[in-house]
Amino acid sequence: MDFSYQNRSMNFWNNVVSELEYQGKTRKELAAQVGFDASNIGKGEKNGNIPAADTALKIARALGVSLESLLDMEKTKNGSSTLPRLDAHLCKKYYSVIQKLDAMPDNTKNLLCRLILEWKE
Repeated sequence: MDFSYQNRSMNFWNNVVSELEYQGKTRKELAAQVGFDASNIGKGEKNGNIPAADTALKIARALGVSLESLLDMEKTKNGSSTLPRLDAHLCKKYYSVIQKLDAMPDNTKNLLCRLILEWKE
């Protein structure tokens, strides 16, 4: 597994863009929320630069995700990377359902997931 600076920087910006798509937000909206120019996102992607720690943290907070997830540092129990983002179009389509599911207690979520998995088989 490559944890080089270059790999993390590319992943950081790819994850930011993925998260923006997932949430249906624009680069301009994020930039305004964080307090920098939207072109900085494109520059970061192109140059492979991770922003300063305080800016990276502001970006994560503005997106409502952990900094670790933007840096691809979060791991699942089996040691692999967290699951890839779903297609942005599908996420937009089912965003209200996802929000309702996220608001449910864990035991209800687990029960629904088991039911879906059994139904799928």
